[in-house]
Amino acid sequence: MVIDLDPPRGMGDLVIGMPIEDAERILREIPGFVPPAPGEVRNKGFAHYESELSISLDFDPRGVVRAIELFRPEGDVQVVFRGLSLFEEPADVVISRLSEIFRVEIEDEELNVTAPDVFIGLWRSVTPEGSGGEEGYYFESALIAAPGYGA
Repeated sequence: MVIDLDPPRGMGDLVIGMPIEDAERILREIPGFVPPAPGEVRNKGFAHYESELSISLDFDPRGVVRAIELFRPEGDVQVVFRGLSLFEEPADVVISRLSEIFRVEIEDEELNVTAPDVFIGLWRSVTPEGSGGEEGYYFESALIAAPGYGA
């Protein structure tokens, strides 16, 4: 499955600016959705999938979706932005390709990378140099948001 990010609009039928209840219904319809186990409590707007993909929605006090964050899958799910696979390509390649097209802001020694003009942010917990091992070569999450988010 391919998830094509289209910031600041959203992804597929999941649209920034829609009511959280409608967005949660769409999250449950994405193939591979894993319902909460009996007794498990999940935050509103959070969904987990068989591929280990997780999606978390941020919404305002009125219940309107403001941002969509996707966490790196392990299975057959590809998250792309303008043809660039955000989790399958090494972070250095993603940064390089994004910076060829957009203004890119790099913070926290390349842990946080944003392309503010297209409302997308990428995160990883460590860099390869900081991990001392194999961790940090790939981004762990991608966030798309509405204009003004986080301001």
